[in-house]
Amino acid sequence: MGRTAGRAPQDTKRLILDAAKGVVVAQGSRATLDDVAAAAGLTRGAVIYHYSSKNTLWLALTRDVFARFDQAVRDVIEDGPAPGRLARAFVRASLDGDGLDAVGERLFLVAALASAPGVADIVAEDGARWKREMAQDGLSLGARTVVLTSIEGAGLLAGWGLRPDPDEIAALRAELEQLTVTPA
Repeated sequence: MGRTAGRAPQDTKRLILDAAKGVVVAQGSRATLDDVAAAAGLTRGAVIYHYSSKNTLWLALTRDVFARFDQAVRDVIEDGPAPGRLARAFVRASLDGDGLDAVGERLFLVAALASAPGVADIVAEDGARWKREMAQDGLSLGARTVVLTSIEGAGLLAGWGLRPDPDEIAALRAELEQLTVTPA
């Protein structure tokens, strides 16, 4: 199937990234451009037109999943200069609704892509950015370490199908949010 008339290039890229995400979650990094094209309802050539190689697509997918989470955090951040507001938004974006499932999916996705050249660099850069921004937001080293590792640990559980029950998630959220109101 070729390009659909009227679809903008960014829409096709979104279609490819969404298809790639599903394919990688199901198959890991052994997935092929043909697999992604089939999942997107496109030809392999259409995928290659937008992403010149499998590695280019995996890098774009990694950046995309981090950017989408970053946007989810920014969407729920409090107004004003209150210390810890970024960490509270990080907690809300991760633990409200389906957020924890999304954390688990993101962690498993980047783990599946970890062997692709450049992915580890993107992961390290994203982790360092969160640490830096939370420090700039007035969160102590201990508090930001607990927030980040607790969310990732709970996300890993969710990714393995061992999602904490609602009472555990509520208790985790309350404890983590309490850590974010204590200035550095």
